[in-house]
Amino acid sequence: MAVPLKDKKFGTLVLVVLIGIIIGSYLNALVLMLPGGDNVVKMFFTYTIPFGLGGFAEGNPAPVIIDLYAIKFAFGFQFKFSLMSIIGIFLSLYFFRWYK
Repeated sequence: MAVPLKDKKFGTLVLVVLIGIIIGSYLNALVLMLPGGDNVVKMFFTYTIPFGLGGFAEGNPAPVIIDLYAIKFAFGFQFKFSLMSIIGIFLSLYFFRWYK
């Protein structure tokens, strides 16, 4: 029997969604390795939309630099969304339904 969402912790939900994104990324890599060239179906499932901070989305890996003179921080990240990532999120949320 599924456990109601109100009985689960928010941090666990965020962790499950991040795991789903990682699973979807691996599924995306597996579909990219399938033979058959660049057909429409393969492109549909593996097309990625990059989003990031620090120049990663543009292909320039320069991080955002915060200089406080005593301490200097470099910060940057990138997400690549694809249909396979969304499928991975839904798969992980489906299994999260049954988690107690």
